[in-house]
Amino acid sequence: MLEECGEIVGLDIYTDEGVFVGKVDAIAFDTDSRSVGSLIVERPNPAVAEDGVILGIPYSWVSAVGDVVLLKGFPGKVSRDGTVSPLRTL
Repeated sequence: MLEECGEIVGLDIYTDEGVFVGKVDAIAFDTDSRSVGSLIVERPNPAVAEDGVILGIPYSWVSAVGDVVLLKGFPGKVSRDGTVSPLRTL
């Protein structure tokens, strides 16, 4: 079990369908609510985001944290202009 937020940095993130999203590079905090706001992924898997896109994954999307971060879902592939298209899974 993780005991500090900093232990999340470096963990792999996966969608509920097992698609690798990327590694947690940083954590953004919501200072008003004093809680984790989002997980930052600076170099996401090209299957989930175009090159150069930095993801801020809302912490509300997180289903579980342990050896990896598991998401409840993921909306689709994110383009540089912010549009989202369906993920292609095998």
